[in-house]
Amino acid sequence: MNKDEECECINIINDIESLNIEEMPNSSFNVVMGSRRSGKSYLTTFIINKMIDLGKINCAFLFSKTLADFDMIGHECRFKELDELHTIVENYKVMNEYNRLQPKKRLQFNIKTAVIIDDFAISLKDKKNSILENLAVLGRHYAKYGELSLHFFILSQSLTKIPRVVRLNCDCIFMNNIASALERDMILDENFYRIASGRKNKQIGKDLYHGLVTKDDFVFVCVENHRQNIKEYKDYIKTIKAD
Repeated sequence: MNKDEECECINIINDIESLNIEEMPNSSFNVVMGSRRSGKSYLTTFIINKMIDLGKINCAFLFSKTLADFDMIGHECRFKELDELHTIVENYKVMNEYNRLQPKKRLQFNIKTAVIIDDFAISLKDKKNSILENLAVLGRHYAKYGELSLHFFILSQSLTKIPRVVRLNCDCIFMNNIASALERDMILDENFYRIASGRKNKQIGKDLYHGLVTKDDFVFVCVENHRQNIKEYKDYIKTIKAD
């Protein structure tokens, strides 16, 4: 990279803003990527607490083999197996259809839910549990009517455990410094070359990623794939750090 390209990249990095959680979609599908002890759970807790404060969430469920972290979620809403996930989705389909047909807003369901799935990626990717792809493509549509919201947060240590169709249908992908060169290149190919794909722009995309993930301790980069009319990196790439 020559001096002009380096200055351009520095300017782009300086233009990147912090994520505005208030602007997240009404319903969303999100992936939080990071190695063990990188702060995935802490960041997700921070985001959900902010969404609770903003009135975007009033109910939360955790699916985790260890049931660790996420102290704001009660015991009755914590599960070690995925069986209840199917129940939640089916209930949302029923409530969504009811709200569609119910003209009186005061009689509609008003439930805004966050579903956290912590390191279940292998089970979800299995053909017997192919719900992950369905949720990525259709999950947000199960809460279209009335005051329903449905947010999914998939936490994973490895990008390759998340099917490509799922990654491409995410509303937000949160990531920090990814050690695997293979996974890092996958992230860059899918998310950091959207402005232009020439040699120069690919180099700027690479340097932008490295500059952002090393800018501060425990900082995460957020790719807002739900954004439209993207003209600059700052239009869809943000940073976030839990307080």
